[in-house]
Amino acid sequence: MEIVLRLEEERDFTIVEDLTREAFWDVYCPGADEHLLVHDLRKTNVFIKELDFVALNNNKIVGNIMYAISTVKNNDLEYTVLIFGPVSVLPEYQNKGIGGKLINHTIKLSKEMGYKGIINIWRPWIL
Repeated sequence: MEIVLRLEEERDFTIVEDLTREAFWDVYCPGADEHLLVHDLRKTNVFIKELDFVALNNNKIVGNIMYAISTVKNNDLEYTVLIFGPVSVLPEYQNKGIGGKLINHTIKLSKEMGYKGIINIWRPWIL
């Protein structure tokens, strides 16, 4: 299976929201609301469109990853970090390395963009 990564475009928004809903349907709770997060995140000033990638297989969008900027404070110190998620992959394409490909690609780009850390609820990365 050949997976191509590219930046999400405005014409992809509905497709990505539907894909996200399908990817998370009944996973953590009955139904899903992650697609609403995707919809709302694009409207914020913390959304990083340069790290909003889709994964395609035969020109079909099968995955997506999004990032936002956040701040971590430790007493008087403050650090700018990235938070990624959701990472969404259509159910029939899950467990095939697509999410990992999206994560690894955007970690590399994040580092090139000068970010020093990425946080998610499962695993922090120091860049």
